[in-house]
Amino acid sequence: MKYILENDKLKVVVATKGAELQGIYSKVTDKEYMWQPGAEIWNTHSILLFPNPGRIAHDRTVIGGKVYPATMHGFAKDMEFTAEEASSEKLVLTLAANEDTKFFLPYEFLFRVIFELNGDVLEQRFEVVNKDNKDIYFCLGAHPGFYCPIELGESGDDYVLRFDPPQQLLRDEAEAGTRLLTGKHTPYELENGTDMFVGEKFFNDDPKLFSNVKADTITLLSKKSGRFVEMGIKDFPFMCLWGVPDKMQILSIEPWCGTSDLTDTDHVWEHKLGIEKAEVGGTWVRTLTFRVG
Repeated sequence: MKYILENDKLKVVVATKGAELQGIYSKVTDKEYMWQPGAEIWNTHSILLFPNPGRIAHDRTVIGGKVYPATMHGFAKDMEFTAEEASSEKLVLTLAANEDTKFFLPYEFLFRVIFELNGDVLEQRFEVVNKDNKDIYFCLGAHPGFYCPIELGESGDDYVLRFDPPQQLLRDEAEAGTRLLTGKHTPYELENGTDMFVGEKFFNDDPKLFSNVKADTITLLSKKSGRFVEMGIKDFPFMCLWGVPDKMQILSIEPWCGTSDLTDTDHVWEHKLGIEKAEVGGTWVRTLTFRVG
């Protein structure tokens, strides 16, 4: 099922399957900014990565001394969420622990994804509510894809990714084939500490994984037309940038809390790189924002 959120600035489409954000249309610019399937590039718009973004070594993890299956990018993207609240400018979707989730993650939880329009800003809030009698562990990430170039007639060479405030990013090395992290990383230089040049062949060296992300916002910006997508990413310490090689067509900006496994992982879930925790009786919260123009 799909829901539409709408005000005088934006029209947003969200699907209950996977709590997937499927469209961000600006009434001001008369443009859709989110990737719409139609070419043989990516057959979705965005996916929600819970309880893990990235790769899991051997597709298995150990929780409470027991081995559980754990697949790339987690299970939430394939689950049907329930609409707890729906109005013209706010949508609350929930996924409660059940037999299907416990096949992968043996915790009692309520996962809530809240979409809300505030003027020209779309807010997407994530809440993991601990319903268990013990602390629960998880990771979370977003994987929205955007048109790049935004404006027809432009190219990837006209675009930068701009971080605010200035960053000292580390690019994390991934093992060829498995894409697991080796634990090695190198500083990634940004112009003025803020700007990452995109270019047509940005993804010819595979996706880019970063740690030490301390940005409040990241903006996909055309230096030619001024078209932009700004994402608020505060408290998301990891990031993946994904697209296709040879010619820039889609750019996915993926803020993550948590990341892929290390090649030398001990597989214990609680030891996972970047693992997050919701304490007994507590609620873990993170928020993304989207602004387009």
